Amino acid sequence: MTIWFPKLDEAGGPVYRQIAQAIRTAVKDGSLKPGDRLPTHRELAYQLGVTVGTITRSYREAERLGLVAGEVGRGTYVLHNIQSELDMAANAPIPMAFTNNLSQLARPARPTSEPATANDSEEEENGPINFRMNCPLPPRESGIRETLLEVVTTMSTDDMVSYKSEYGIAHQRAALAFAASRLGLDDNPDRVLPTAGVQHGMTVSLLATVRPGDLVLCEELTYPNLRSLANLLQFRLRGVAMDEEGIMPDALENMCRTQSPRAIYLMPTLHNPLCCTMSQQRRIEIVEILRKYDLTLIEDGIYHFLDPDAPPPLSCFAPERSIYLDGVSKSIGGGLRVGYIHAPGEMIGKLASAIRSTCWMVSTINLELVTRMIMDGSLAQFEAWHREEAAQRLAIILGTLKGYDVRFHPTNYHIWLDLPEHIDTSELVMDAANNGVLLTAAQQFAVGHVPRGLRLCFGAERSPERLRRGVQIVDRLLQSSDFGNSVVM
Repeated sequence: MTIWFPKLDEAGGPVYRQIAQAIRTAVKDGSLKPGDRLPTHRELAYQLGVTVGTITRSYREAERLGLVAGEVGRGTYVLHNIQSELDMAANAPIPMAFTNNLSQLARPARPTSEPATANDSEEEENGPINFRMNCPLPPRESGIRETLLEVVTTMSTDDMVSYKSEYGIAHQRAALAFAASRLGLDDNPDRVLPTAGVQHGMTVSLLATVRPGDLVLCEELTYPNLRSLANLLQFRLRGVAMDEEGIMPDALENMCRTQSPRAIYLMPTLHNPLCCTMSQQRRIEIVEILRKYDLTLIEDGIYHFLDPDAPPPLSCFAPERSIYLDGVSKSIGGGLRVGYIHAPGEMIGKLASAIRSTCWMVSTINLELVTRMIMDGSLAQFEAWHREEAAQRLAIILGTLKGYDVRFHPTNYHIWLDLPEHIDTSELVMDAANNGVLLTAAQQFAVGHVPRGLRLCFGAERSPERLRRGVQIVDRLLQSSDFGNSVVM
């Protein structure tokens, strides 16, 4: 192996780019010759005092620039006949339309709190205050734009636009497996498939495991689109009674014993809409019942990142029968439509077939963007940022809704408000809408029993002023109903 290490400049920009540029310079000046092997990822990371992920990213960029190639068992080595290719690339004209587009893409994003135009400002100021949509704030855009520009300029056109396997490209699948391993799941890429978001993952999982007429269980309050899928795929849906931790083991076992369900869909961490997180002991109890009655678990982990102190996913306790779903719609943005399925190896083939039948494949451009954000650590940074933002916004909500029966988590983007008997939930939601505030009543989530309550989400509104004004309107409507109680976790 060639004894070569790059010199880094603290003011020289991102480290991974400095390393890739150092490789390019060394190739051009002859310091690195065709066939030379570069240091291993771990060795170079140790020498430079950076993470292995940073080295992986820098070598990947150098590979995409045509400077090096990596082979399992051989390492990363300098390609032959590279100089002429570099010269051709440097001298090749770039179409004006393309450079204009790149300049637009690279332009710094305006702060999310500043409107782009007067029309946008007027619409944001005068439109209804949206407490209905459970979407988090869009994260700071500069890192996403930088990474997207890097994808556009380094990914081959063939990889961007050609049909690929429903299984995904190998390094993208490995990145998704790494993301799963952060939660405690197996990091084997063969157990992971890319999806076009968690909603798509739900559809794929149900297509692969449930037949028309089968019974599927879920929490008695559940994600509303599960009910839509039950109608579409013609399976029966039953809700399991819940307490402050989630579904109750006795209620689950009684249903399994008397109704012979085939699968169960659960959100044990930061349940939507009740905000509850199941304890580890409860997870173990639930898993014993799933094994006893041979149920397939479909676990929705989309909010897990907002509760870093939560126990490992329920799927970790029953990996042989669990399909775990996750994605980036809450941590990066819903428009990106990237998620993954983590499942037992024997299920992967049927799940892949369902992916092919529903969308053929997931966009490789979107997957590549998420892959790079996973491996360079920016996704984890966005997740931490969201927890801080959610906590700050929750303080506004709880600072106004004092004395009410509120269920919440300190770093979650929504709360659940229990209502007393004398308040009609539907009327309250209608009154709020007439006063310019959109809420979601319990009926939207109920499978069976409908409790008296509503969900209030506070991620869709970017302006803290509108957030405060909206919750003040809700408070006024509640006070007009002469209603109060105690705040609970």
